[in-house]
Amino acid sequence: MTEFLQQILSGSATGCIYAGLALALVVIYEGTGVMNFAQGELATLSAFLSWQMISAGLDFWVAFALSVAASFVIGVAVEQVFIRPVQHSMELTMLIVSLALMLAVNSLDGLIWGHIGKSVTSPFGDGAVHLAGTTLTWQQVGTAGVILSTVGVVAAFFRFTGLGLKMRAAAMNPASAHMLAINTGWMLALAWGFAAATGAVVGIVITPVTGVHPDVMGGTLLLAFAAFTLGGTGSRSGALVGGLLVGVLTDLAIAYVPHLTGDLANLVPFAVIIAVLLLRPQGLFGRLSAVRS
Repeated sequence: MTEFLQQILSGSATGCIYAGLALALVVIYEGTGVMNFAQGELATLSAFLSWQMISAGLDFWVAFALSVAASFVIGVAVEQVFIRPVQHSMELTMLIVSLALMLAVNSLDGLIWGHIGKSVTSPFGDGAVHLAGTTLTWQQVGTAGVILSTVGVVAAFFRFTGLGLKMRAAAMNPASAHMLAINTGWMLALAWGFAAATGAVVGIVITPVTGVHPDVMGGTLLLAFAAFTLGGTGSRSGALVGGLLVGVLTDLAIAYVPHLTGDLANLVPFAVIIAVLLLRPQGLFGRLSAVRS
């Protein structure tokens, strides 16, 4: 029973990482209807910026704050320069632009910082928390706490602030929002900025465990897409639940299924996703859209 509880707790801590990145995907998807394949690479760029600042002598949390702010500006700039010109094109066009951005940012990271991993000291210390026979490191607890706090702030922003409500209106019904004098183009740019900043939080706080290198977010992004799909493609709460489920299922599979280790463990959450999509195509918290003929 203790081992089972350990896997649940460890999986939940890891699942918070997937949930944070899935939330960033939801923010973009609400505004454009397209999944942003460059989200992981933008988070990696943020991690490199943070590492550079820490290497220059800044405190981890100062570098964290500056990198998240810089990522917001980068997200807005990406939307203005690369997404705005194809905003009214086919979804396939925007998807191709997203893939091109992913490759371009990955190459840029390697060109500037190289492909040798960089290490970062954990700001949470090297200790651990022991509870009912289970163990979680302070890094796991701290990472989960920072990401869950970010999820809560983003949810509160979109639900209770005037700017957040305008962004939701622009995403749900651009024509009506425009009639209400809402600048839908600027709202979309802000959505890219918020998504980049949210992804930056994830990319930076996991670096003490993963290190920093151009491909650090590749596998994490795939599992974030899994959480995004499982929870419901337009649901922020679904991103959180989906991320936790993917993390827990993966850890349980590694612990209890013989010979299912490493990347093979990812088969389990994806198998669950396929089952969910067959039974409930909109995901656990999504809603089916109806088109009137």
